Amino acid sequence: MSEERKRILNMLAEGKISADEAGKLLDTISDGPVQPPETSVAEPGTKKTPSYMYVKVTSTDDDNVDVKVPLNLLRAGLRFTSLIPPKAMEHINTQMAEKGISFNLNNMKQEDVEELIQSLSDMEVNVNSKNGDKVRVYCA
Repeated sequence: MSEERKRILNMLAEGKISADEAGKLLDTISDGPVQPPETSVAEPGTKKTPSYMYVKVTSTDDDNVDVKVPLNLLRAGLRFTSLIPPKAMEHINTQMAEKGISFNLNNMKQEDVEELIQSLSDMEVNVNSKNGDKVRVYCA
């Protein structure tokens, strides 16, 4: 990973820039905007790790939405959990358990996040409404 990319991702992780700004900066240092493929074609037996989650809404009345979320936010979020004081972490886990969510941030590992990101490459949601509006959520 280039130093410029690391610097942009660090600014994002530190909250100095928004995810949208980070995406624009990353596009700037690459060869222009990254265009997601409409369909992913990979070599047999290989699976490309997705970099972004895309949310696209095409509306019949031109209220279109195009969101690109860097999946590095998941990695950065995991690193942020190490900054949570132990007492606060205990409180978070207790509150989540009381709400019926069996999830302990202390048990999250980098490998878990990488597995989640890899699994997202298989995720795709397509919604076509009766009035012609379309929603597509996918990772590439």
